[in-house]
Amino acid sequence: MSINTKFFPINNRDISLLQKSRQIFSDCYLTSTLNSLTRNDFGRNLLKQNIQKSLNSDIYKIHFPGSPEKPKDIFVTETEINNLVLTDKYANIINHGFEENSIQKAVELAMNKLIQKYPRIKSLICRYADSVENFEYNFPSEFMSIFTGKQPTVINEKSLRMSLKSKQKQVFEILKEINNSNGDFNFVAGTGFKRKSEFDDWHCFTVQDVNLKNNSITLYNTRICSSTVLNINTFIDKFKYLAGYIN
Repeated sequence: MSINTKFFPINNRDISLLQKSRQIFSDCYLTSTLNSLTRNDFGRNLLKQNIQKSLNSDIYKIHFPGSPEKPKDIFVTETEINNLVLTDKYANIINHGFEENSIQKAVELAMNKLIQKYPRIKSLICRYADSVENFEYNFPSEFMSIFTGKQPTVINEKSLRMSLKSKQKQVFEILKEINNSNGDFNFVAGTGFKRKSEFDDWHCFTVQDVNLKNNSITLYNTRICSSTVLNINTFIDKFKYLAGYIN
């Protein structure tokens, strides 16, 4: 990379395509957080600040203001992006048939490099997961804090409890703030391990909307690019945690 390489923020079209991008690797914590940031001005401005691309050399610069020690820029090339393919643990390629998003892959590869340098930004329990890529498996709050530079509000993310029932008062306070925020929020909700649930275990969803008048919450699943509307009491029973920001 030339010392004179100039970088420019991703644009609104890039962000629109990022909102539609699908989770392909085991990194719902990352894809659901990025998806949440595409949905309001605060998030879009943050994406433009932290994800930039060179005009001529096809290099992405990913900025992590909350990186350990000091803010850090990680550079990812188009060649690295093309070489990142879904495989099993034996390096056999898994054909998925979905359109891949270069910006999402650039952030994933930047996380690979950052975790290699600072292993502690991947939670200890997640390091024991059977992952192929370093960026797979982590808690949303870990990614949020290093990507935004701000600590998110977190409810029950790392506790042993598998539902939000014991945190109902806190949950309703946050949902009320989200309801009144006019879309100016960035939250992710996650499941734990629960038997007989229609939701995948240990999976993250983008909080798309909260409507207290209808007692409902809308969640977006980047794994299948689809939204689900739930009764809030059902949400509290079926989901383990919330993490994010009211802007």
